[in-house]
Amino acid sequence: MISRIKPHYLYSILVVGILVLTFWITWSVSWQQSLQGLEQANQQYLEQFSGHLDSRLSRFRFLPQLVAKNNLLSELLRTPDRLSNVQAVNRFLKEVNQITGASDTYLMDTTGLTIAASNWREKLTFVGQNFSFRPYFALAMQGRVGHYFALGTTSKERGYYFSYPVRHAAGIVGVLVIKMDMSNIEQYWSNQNTQFMVSDPDGVIFITTTADWLYRSIRPLSQQDMERIRGTLRYGDASVNPLTYQPGGKVSDNSRIVKMGLPGQEVTRYLASLYEMPEAGWSVQVLTPLHELTSGSLVMALTVLLLVISILSISLLVRLRIKRQHERERIRREAQKQLEKMVSERTQDLENEILLHKKTEKTLRATQDELIQAAKLALVGEMSTSISHELNNPLAAIRSYADNARQFLAKNKGQKVDENLGRIAGLTERMAKISNQLKFFSRKSSGQLEPTNLNPVIQTAIEIAGPQYQKKHIQINKQGVESAIYADVDIIQLEQVLINLISNAVHAIGDENEGEIGISTEQVEGSIFIHVDDSGPGIDEEDLCRIFEPFFTTRDAGLGLGLSISSRIITSMNGKLSARNLSGAGARFTISLPGYTQSNDSS
Repeated sequence: MISRIKPHYLYSILVVGILVLTFWITWSVSWQQSLQGLEQANQQYLEQFSGHLDSRLSRFRFLPQLVAKNNLLSELLRTPDRLSNVQAVNRFLKEVNQITGASDTYLMDTTGLTIAASNWREKLTFVGQNFSFRPYFALAMQGRVGHYFALGTTSKERGYYFSYPVRHAAGIVGVLVIKMDMSNIEQYWSNQNTQFMVSDPDGVIFITTTADWLYRSIRPLSQQDMERIRGTLRYGDASVNPLTYQPGGKVSDNSRIVKMGLPGQEVTRYLASLYEMPEAGWSVQVLTPLHELTSGSLVMALTVLLLVISILSISLLVRLRIKRQHERERIRREAQKQLEKMVSERTQDLENEILLHKKTEKTLRATQDELIQAAKLALVGEMSTSISHELNNPLAAIRSYADNARQFLAKNKGQKVDENLGRIAGLTERMAKISNQLKFFSRKSSGQLEPTNLNPVIQTAIEIAGPQYQKKHIQINKQGVESAIYADVDIIQLEQVLINLISNAVHAIGDENEGEIGISTEQVEGSIFIHVDDSGPGIDEEDLCRIFEPFFTTRDAGLGLGLSISSRIITSMNGKLSARNLSGAGARFTISLPGYTQSNDSS
């Protein structure tokens, strides 16, 4: 019994040891990785914050040197009693303030007394104030550029002071000071989750996003240092007390873990990243609390621990899962076979439907072609009376010329016989031309679109329809047809449409009055338009929207298919057939087609 229990205990101890080791390794790795990521984020914040400070200082760094060279300043310092000079310098310094965005600009004589300032009109003006105790005044009087941060004794606002000597005849006659306001820097960075602070060489914090740290030092100050700070009124009446600041482990060259807080209160662990600004004498620190980092690492370690526990638990169910998986796989294969069979059957049905649709489409196309051909023949039948007239007249003339030729032949008048035979030959040529036009009109279309000059097509349609409109003494005006205008068309079908439109125009004009049919072409923005106008009475407004419907007609003997077929023919050429009434009298049918340029064809 004991030999059976020992392995069980050993297995339990091994599992617990693995879990503890997993938790510790995960926590350590997560902590280090999170700390490195936090340190990189701190460095980015540090670069942004220090860059922001440096850019603000750079705006004013060389400004005092430029302003101090103005002759108004040296002239006032040499003759301070002249009121006009004082007013001129005051206005000049205010203008400098407005242009540069400085907080204050003022001029001091060699004793430190302010004799002109940009705020001379304000209640708390610097005029009459003596700032000789400020270090920036002493530096300027030594001929050097002064830089100094301090709390304003008059305005009680934090600012950075730039000073420069005003010279005349190689001597220093005064000091010009420009103050940059630094009281709103915290507002700009206060939305960050990270804390920022800037300290002077004594370790006194004068810029910080944590209000409780302001004017406190990060290290204890000696009595001598405290007296020196109070003597310059650098921080006014503020009592500079130390914070609890305990440096800890080093993370990188300029980052380490610190503990920081107010005296007597609980300290907080921060990751602190440091950046030195030697020119200003400042130390910039970015501090991010580590409590979220600790919590995140703990959550990660617990998550991995739970994952390992889950893996160990799942391993106990592997066999059962594998068995169930095999069963599901078998069922899936059966279902897949059934699905493949159904898909195959459905695919075959779809293929049969596609073949049926293709056959139906082919039959419809053939029917449409036969219908078009029938319409053409119907139009020929409709024109038969005029054609018969055109053929009967030449036949009668031929008969007359032949009888005359016999008589002339009997009388041996060879020249007369030859003239009559020539006239007979001319009449037969005319009849052959009419017959060829009918045969040409009756032929079937190839169904192919090809680039075509529309002028000859229009001319052919006019010639074929000639017997019909000539019989009624109707004139055709084709002066508006351009000599070279191209489009992609089916020539035979376009001729049929034009003949149908001319025939409709003849019927619209009627037998009572002689009329005119106008044919013109137009090219607008890449589109081709063929207009067929008649001088008839026009189309009733209620019929305009129905004239292209199949079997709709306004003629007693009409079938109502001509315009419907014509519209479909033009649509098959990627165009459109439309109709409207003209402003005076008559109607206009317009064929619109996509344009074609010969340059595209040649390329």
